[in-house]
Amino acid sequence: MSVATSPNHWLSDCLCDLMASPHVSMPSQGGMHLGPGPVDVFTTRFDQYFEPNARGTICGRSVDREGLRAALLALQKRWNTEALKVSDEAHLHGVPLGHNLVRTDVEWTPRGSTVPEVVMAEATVGEQQDRGLRIRFLKMEGNSALFRS
Repeated sequence: MSVATSPNHWLSDCLCDLMASPHVSMPSQGGMHLGPGPVDVFTTRFDQYFEPNARGTICGRSVDREGLRAALLALQKRWNTEALKVSDEAHLHGVPLGHNLVRTDVEWTPRGSTVPEVVMAEATVGEQQDRGLRIRFLKMEGNSALFRS
């Protein structure tokens, strides 16, 4: 994290980076290795931003790391970068957030819809010497249909 970037802005940057990252799903080949294929940028960035034992809640439902990944991939299908509004608040209900708690709200209108959607993300982060900030726990709230495949 750079000195000029607030931790809350870091979280919104991570989410926007993930949503803009191409995801490549290779079909199983029955154990056959077909050589190098396309790079799955989504998974690479997800691994960069999330600790190996990360977990969270999506619309009140507890999920493990794979559940977070699946929910974010579902959200990516509905994401629209046009007219995206980000609110990085340093307070929650008037109370300052802790040094390892970050929060952001993201609003956009999904393609083919006229109704804006708002997703709130709150994360507990840890800093590792060799990897920088990484998400330990992610709580996301919003329209639960956004997080389903």
